[in-house]
Amino acid sequence: MNHLQDKTAVVTGGTRGIGRAVSLALAACGANVFALYARSRKNAESLEKEAESRGLHITTIRGDLSHEESYSHTVQQLHQACDHIDILVHSAASGVHRKAMELSEKQLKWTFEINFFAVHKLTRELIGKMGRGGRIIGITSPGGTHVIPNYAAVGSTKGAMEALFRHYARELAPEGIVVNLVCPGLVMTDVVKEVPELEKLLNITLEYTPSGILTTPAQVAEVVTFLTTDAAAQIVGQTIVIDGGKGLLA
Repeated sequence: MNHLQDKTAVVTGGTRGIGRAVSLALAACGANVFALYARSRKNAESLEKEAESRGLHITTIRGDLSHEESYSHTVQQLHQACDHIDILVHSAASGVHRKAMELSEKQLKWTFEINFFAVHKLTRELIGKMGRGGRIIGITSPGGTHVIPNYAAVGSTKGAMEALFRHYARELAPEGIVVNLVCPGLVMTDVVKEVPELEKLLNITLEYTPSGILTTPAQVAEVVTFLTTDAAAQIVGQTIVIDGGKGLLA
């Protein structure tokens, strides 16, 4: 499938985990991908080498979108490099993993800066480069609607993001820009590995997942890619869950 030939995609958190898989999948469909990342140059170089070996067009841009100076530099690079943007995928996520009553105001604000305010700021900045047929896709989490231990901060940002995206979808659909969310179950990424009591969470997840297996980054990327096709044009403002059926069970 080469339906994204001559299309431009921007993927935040695009050099590791789910974001990396999305960057590669979109590029494999012909897109010119700009993968944004905040910290690890090692991950970026690894992605660049893989893309080069496969003949894919992926450019990495380093910039912490939650810091003003870094954000401005990143946006400037995107404006200079992109005449238009067809796909914007918000995959970057981080935050503090603690119980709600153990969270300080500073920790909660920091998590919202990364996972919520930076999302809106970048979307508003780039929307002028997106025309009819554009796609905006957010990666959310079951923690946005359900309680996950030590996930109060990140879960709150995901819940807020989901609400914001519903408004995006309603406002942008008349302009031909389609907005959706993808909600994977537990996916073993570097971010997830930082969650306290991970082994316990992993065992519970597998026990209550009918398919008996975890979702992979590549599977998430395939769904994101499908949402960029003409076949998905009438899927508007939805949250696509990819969790092996775990959400079916209480």
